[in-house]
Amino acid sequence: MKYLAVMILIAVSMGACAQSTATTEENNENTIQSEPVKPESDTGDSKTECKICDFDFDSYKGELKKKEIEGLLLALNDEYMATAIYAGVNEKFDNPRPFVNIVEAEKRHTKRLVEIFNKYELPVPENEWLGKAPGYESVLNACKAGIDAEIENKKLYDRIFDSTEKEDILTVYKALQRASEQNHKPAFERCVNRGGNGMGRGRGGRRGRN
Repeated sequence: MKYLAVMILIAVSMGACAQSTATTEENNENTIQSEPVKPESDTGDSKTECKICDFDFDSYKGELKKKEIEGLLLALNDEYMATAIYAGVNEKFDNPRPFVNIVEAEKRHTKRLVEIFNKYELPVPENEWLGKAPGYESVLNACKAGIDAEIENKKLYDRIFDSTEKEDILTVYKALQRASEQNHKPAFERCVNRGGNGMGRGRGGRRGRN
């Protein structure tokens, strides 16, 4: 009898332990499932944010493919962002070089992209970056950020070259990337080398004209 009682006690203890373990695992599973999932696109990096990419693809009846539209939206978003940032620097610091020239170049870049949008009957979104672009405490800091922005601009065009085979679109992409790499970035580098000072004001010179 004593042996039987011990065996019953052990069996009851093991059952209670198993139930406790199952309850713990169930609670852990519920806890894991209730944790919010962070979207992959939520990087917190303004350079990768597209404020104009909410496009109704179902309503578009033109000849462009989805990836071609996405490429154009990313390109226009980048030019919009640059225009807004550089215009803000001009307003805050009274049109310092190279920003006074480069902002006009960015507007011309935007115009070339808008011509592509119109050609393929794509609705042209408004510039959602206006009034929302990052600001800087000095021209030097703005020039440093400008270098980074132009580097990102080149990377962006490297990515979207593969989005289309249309020569007219590729011609614009290549021209805008070339202007960024050969004109804008060197202008910002000269600004940094001069400490953000001594650049003068106004619209003289040839840099930033593309």
